[in-house]
Amino acid sequence: MTPSQKASAILEERRKSDKRNQQKRIREVYEKLPQIKSLDKQIKEIGFTTLSLITEGVDTRDLENKIDHLTNEKKRILKENGYPLDYMDMRYFHDKCKDTGFIGTKMCSCRKQLIIDQKYDQSNIKSQITEENFQSFNINLFSKNTNRVYGVSPYENMEYIIREVRKYINNFAFETRNIYIYGDVGRGKTFLINSIAKEILDRNFSVVYMTSTKLFKFLNDYHYAFEDRRENLEEKYRLIFDCDLLIIDDLGAESTRPADRSNLFDVVNERMNDGRPIIFSSNIDEEGLEEIYGPRIFSRIMGNNSRIFEIFGEDLRLR
Repeated sequence: MTPSQKASAILEERRKSDKRNQQKRIREVYEKLPQIKSLDKQIKEIGFTTLSLITEGVDTRDLENKIDHLTNEKKRILKENGYPLDYMDMRYFHDKCKDTGFIGTKMCSCRKQLIIDQKYDQSNIKSQITEENFQSFNINLFSKNTNRVYGVSPYENMEYIIREVRKYINNFAFETRNIYIYGDVGRGKTFLINSIAKEILDRNFSVVYMTSTKLFKFLNDYHYAFEDRRENLEEKYRLIFDCDLLIIDDLGAESTRPADRSNLFDVVNERMNDGRPIIFSSNIDEEGLEEIYGPRIFSRIMGNNSRIFEIFGEDLRLR
């Protein structure tokens, strides 16, 4: 089964589950409130009659008013008995596409993420974000002593970063800016990007997470592959460009080659042109980034009002 077929199968099972859960809620209400079952039967019968008469050109306003009256009575009874008014309605895993995987002819982000999960080894971040997220983020690990160089404490700096990142997350549907997070090893960069990834995924956006080493290896494999193998890699390749958020972890840790710089420029440039953001984490500062990748790539990563955050302080692994 291909990743696309697997995604279709998962979405089909979701729709079946949606229907089963709805039927379970309906049975519960009918057993507790038999009058609701009677009202639904009347609404259904009058609805069929109304449709039939409309095709014959008959005025059905009285019947439509009757349906409205019965519907309001149903809502009243549900509310009096502590049920939400939509309790008997269908509830979807993803409302946006109603678990079809498509919005019109465009692939929905939920289907895209299912394919991403099949195409990429995302198991690492999937397991990490259950432990590394904003709920478990302990800001008290950061020192409250003012840093002489920066003029603020690591704690205050992290408070600011989290506040700004949360604004970015809450506005993600409209965001086109990149985020570049840097700092020495052990300062909490990966924990922070995992926390961001979880929030974005929880909002049903698609996310591809890769270390720079794995990203460049895959891109080189793709470009140097024979035609038949390249066709097999094509969907995975396109998802790097088409996912809602691309996260590149540990940028600069790889041994860069001219091909890597070219591939990075292509990824950053195309995603920026399409308004699709990237979050980078790195141990190198802005000056080091430009030195390694050159001014052309530097300007694309840092351009378009990109957000740049430095995490400083003690090595948290030693605390």
